[in-house]
Amino acid sequence: MAGEKIIVVDDEDMIRDLCNHILSDEGYQVSTASDGAAALEELSRSSADLMITDIKMPGMDGLELFERVKNLNRDIVTIFITGHGTIDTAIESLMRGVDGFVLKPFTREELVSAVERAISRSRLKKENIRLKALIPLFEISKLLVTEIELTSLFKIITDVLVQEFAADRVSLMLTDETSGALLIRASHGLPADIAQRARRKPGEGVSGLVLKHKRPLIISAGKHPDREVMDAMNRDNMPSSCMSVPLIGKNKLFGVLNVSKFSGRSFSTSDLQIVSILASQVVTAMENASLFENLRDNYFRTIQALVAAVEAKDLYTRWHSTNVAKYAVEIARDMGIGPAQLEEIHIAAILHDVGKIGISDNIICKPGRLSREEFDRMKDHSAHGIRILEPIGFPPTIINAIHQHHERYDGKGYPQGLAGKEITLTARILNVADTIDAMISKRPYRLEITPEDVLLELEKEAGGQFDPQAAESARRLIKKGLLKLGIQSSNGFVSGMTKLENSGKSESASESR
Repeated sequence: MAGEKIIVVDDEDMIRDLCNHILSDEGYQVSTASDGAAALEELSRSSADLMITDIKMPGMDGLELFERVKNLNRDIVTIFITGHGTIDTAIESLMRGVDGFVLKPFTREELVSAVERAISRSRLKKENIRLKALIPLFEISKLLVTEIELTSLFKIITDVLVQEFAADRVSLMLTDETSGALLIRASHGLPADIAQRARRKPGEGVSGLVLKHKRPLIISAGKHPDREVMDAMNRDNMPSSCMSVPLIGKNKLFGVLNVSKFSGRSFSTSDLQIVSILASQVVTAMENASLFENLRDNYFRTIQALVAAVEAKDLYTRWHSTNVAKYAVEIARDMGIGPAQLEEIHIAAILHDVGKIGISDNIICKPGRLSREEFDRMKDHSAHGIRILEPIGFPPTIINAIHQHHERYDGKGYPQGLAGKEITLTARILNVADTIDAMISKRPYRLEITPEDVLLELEKEAGGQFDPQAAESARRLIKKGLLKLGIQSSNGFVSGMTKLENSGKSESASESR
């Protein structure tokens, strides 16, 4: 299969023109240079797969040019044109790595045969290199199969394709569930506005044809035998070499994976095979991610229902997890924490007391103070929570926050006695939010608490029970009226807030439930 780029270097116009004519007729892309300097300049602008050069030239001879070109491009194939007087030099050059030579005067068949032999050896060598490259590619495929975060998955895909194929453009187009059109979900080398606007219906454009016919497509050197494909390529203003592979699941067409480049070697059939293998791994990863998300969502909803059932048993802790989530997110936002971590904080807060499912109803629903023995049993709920949540595969940040939300900044908390920055930031924020809701919850065995009491407790325990920064954020939000405590009454404060006992210890510090 022709199509490789060849540069012919010779100081004789007739030889250059002859080689150009013969090789162009064979389908090769040919450029010419009259001497070594001109050849180096041309190769600095555009790479070539094969160089045909005379040995005897004024200025820089063929051997020197060969050595210098090899330093620029070790993969380039070189054939020497030589006369009888330099045949010994030609033989020596073969020992130094030149791929072949043509003896003057030569016929068309001799030139074409020498080029085909050299390029065939080069292709075989490159295919061997490519097969070795498949080993790390399959290692990457393992990552795709285990990756369940789709944003990370799409980045892995584009990075692999850019590195493996020296691609100028990569786009992952997924089928929109509502319209059925292909939309770009991840891309490389495309302007952001084009990536956002691009959409293709089945049968429209190159990607639409691939989706419609469910077959991979390769276009090399801007040519394809199918007229429909060429028309679609021209409408899409596609680069001269591109590959498009459908992403076909068990019962679903996910979309199309596109890879293209503007220069260099055209994509080959082996390239398409590799992309097809990678595409199958992508489909498996997407199906795994979708299945995992569904399972996790169902499990999460079940856990939320269990948490609600536990809280419903106790009049004094009803809506506790919802309130803690509200306070924790507002405190974290005030501390400058970004959206992704805010979502983790929200989930951790909703689930922070899920371990109470494993605590006796007699303890959970006890209207009075807990005994020391009962309180020790209640302290086990953070460990119970981990045993419930770990099988689902929540991120370690969420798991650790739930496990540590009763740790104190001064190291006097439980279950591990961690202190300061040993405690995750999410857990430190949960501790403040959990304590605030515990303080304002109605209890029959203590006096009424006012917002001013909450502010004083946050100030007093900063650096003790609480992370100072989280406590200060909570104080600032309460003072500004931006953190609404509990169920709001008409005057902006919670109705029925209870007052701290004379001991000065918060509900959370003494027996937080």
